[in-house]
Amino acid sequence: NAWMQYPVGMEFNPDTVRNEMNDFWAVISSPIAVNKFLHAVFSCWGFAAAFVLGVSSWYLLKKRHQDFALKSIKVGMIVGLSGFVLLAVTGDGSGHEVAQKQPMKLAAMEGLYHGKEGAGLIAVGMLNPAKQAYNDRVDPYLFKMEIPKLLSLLGYRDANAFVPGIENIIDGGYTLPDGTVALSFRERKERGEKAIQALADYKTATAEGRLDDAAQHKRILDENYAHFGYGYLESEADLVPDVPLTFYTFHLMVIIGCYFILFFLIVWYFVHKKKMHTERWLQYVALWSIPLAYIAGQCGWAVAEMGRQPWTIQDVLPVQ
Repeated sequence: NAWMQYPVGMEFNPDTVRNEMNDFWAVISSPIAVNKFLHAVFSCWGFAAAFVLGVSSWYLLKKRHQDFALKSIKVGMIVGLSGFVLLAVTGDGSGHEVAQKQPMKLAAMEGLYHGKEGAGLIAVGMLNPAKQAYNDRVDPYLFKMEIPKLLSLLGYRDANAFVPGIENIIDGGYTLPDGTVALSFRERKERGEKAIQALADYKTATAEGRLDDAAQHKRILDENYAHFGYGYLESEADLVPDVPLTFYTFHLMVIIGCYFILFFLIVWYFVHKKKMHTERWLQYVALWSIPLAYIAGQCGWAVAEMGRQPWTIQDVLPVQ
C-alpha cells in the first residue's frame, strides 16, 4: 500500500509492461512505508487498549471479576496512552510525507483550494456544499477555526512555508521543496500522453526488429514516465479527490485521537487514585468508547485511500 502511494525501488520494464523491483531496501525503507507501518501498529495498540478498557469496565459495572478487570485496565491504560501518543507522532510524520509526496491529498484533507504561506491547520470547520469546482471562486468553507501556521509547520517544518492548494496543484507554477517549478496538470498530461505513445511505439519497433528506434522510444518513455498516469486523465477535475469525504474523515480521526489521549489520561488519574472501581460514569464512558476506536481507524484508511484518488499507483496508474 505504501509503495502504491510512493512508488520507489522499481523500474518500469516496457517489455513486460510491469514495474519491477530493483531495490528491495528502497521499498522497505521508504519514509511513507515506515510511517504507515508504525502508524498501523500503534493504531492496533490503541484499538486493543480501548477494547480491553471497555470490556473490563463492563465487568466492573456488573461487579464481576473486579480484581482481574482492574489489572486489565492498568495494562490497557498504559498501552492505550502509549499507542495514541505514538499515533500522534507518526501522524505528524505521515502529514509531512504527504505534503512532500501527495500534495493533492493534503489539500483535500484541509479543504485548501488556494495555497498560501503560513497556512493554518483547521481545528473545526464545515465545508460549503455550494463549492462544485476547484476554480468556481465559491468560498470553500461555511465556517472554520484554524490553528495559525500549523499546516505549514506540519507539512514543511517551516511555519511560513507555502502550502499549495488544489488550484495551485492543477495550475502549477509554484516552487516545489526541491527548488524546481511545479508543472501544471496540462503539462503533465502532455508528458503522460507522450510516455504512453512512446511505449506503444517501442513495442511496435521491437516487434519489427528496429532496435535503434526502440531505444529512442524507450528514452522518451523513461524521460516522461513520472507523468505516465496523467496521460489517461481527461480533465483537471479527474485529479481532485472527494474533498468533503477526505476532509471530514481526516478531522474526525484527529478529534477522536485527541479524545483518546485525554480519556486515557483521565483513566490513569483514577487508577492512580485507586478510584476506578467507584467511578461508574467513567466505566460507561470506557464501554461506549470501544466503537470510537474502530471509527477512528476506518477514518484513517478512508483518508489514505480516498485522499489519493484518482491514483492506484501515485502519478503512474489511475483507477479508471
